[in-house]
Amino acid sequence: MLQVIISPAKQMRIAADTFAPRGIPPYPEQTARLVRELRDIERKQGPEGLKALWRVNDRLLAENVERLHDFAPVLDEVELDDPAVARTVSPAVFSYVGIQYRSMAPEVMDLHELEWLQDHLWVLSGLYGCVRPFDAVEPYRLEMAAKLPVDGARDLYAFWGGSIAQAICADGPTCVVNLASVEYAKAVLPHLPANACAVTCIFGEDLRGGKPVQRATASKIARGSMVRWMAEHGVEHPKDLVRFDIGYAHAPELSSEDGRSLVFMKRA
Repeated sequence: MLQVIISPAKQMRIAADTFAPRGIPPYPEQTARLVRELRDIERKQGPEGLKALWRVNDRLLAENVERLHDFAPVLDEVELDDPAVARTVSPAVFSYVGIQYRSMAPEVMDLHELEWLQDHLWVLSGLYGCVRPFDAVEPYRLEMAAKLPVDGARDLYAFWGGSIAQAICADGPTCVVNLASVEYAKAVLPHLPANACAVTCIFGEDLRGGKPVQRATASKIARGSMVRWMAEHGVEHPKDLVRFDIGYAHAPELSSEDGRSLVFMKRA
């Protein structure tokens, strides 16, 4: 089974003008625990404690403190039937706003392509762990690399442990297509079960010393384009990834022989 992992976006919205959520993320109790910890930081250290954790300016601090105050973790899917709850959440794939998501453009996908996303895509998250495209989420601020010790765990990587990989690989032997940043991929790849494999896609703009040079913005655009391309073509096998050709072309001479990394170079 092929499963794709991507990073979230820092900017979020409540996408009230899209589809209704179909469910909730797999670890609601853990999310509620992290929310309590964030509120404890504000209670003990004031907003400056959250500012240091979130690494934000004053405008973003005020916005995200307000979001934290309003955040009401959804612990059971039946809560989504409550109109008051429904107004505060929206499907994850429409809630994240960023370069990668604009490139993916889920709002212009047809129903078949959206079903492919729901079956194959996971958005990684510091607060939620991982979410399916149509899982209900609320706007929040918490990066996976944040130095947040919780319940004896030194940071979020330790807090989530192997649970994210467990959710992604729950349905049997899995091939994970890694389109996430290093910050988020390291929360999954080291914890994959023995019956899983991973393929990391690298998007190079040019070569330096014979190695591909990646640029953050271009890579985000390329990752979003690849997800959209996979949905459009109904990709089910990692061997088909080499056919991706939107602005990039597969470079077999730069890719690993074992297939664990696929390099795509920008077309001239």
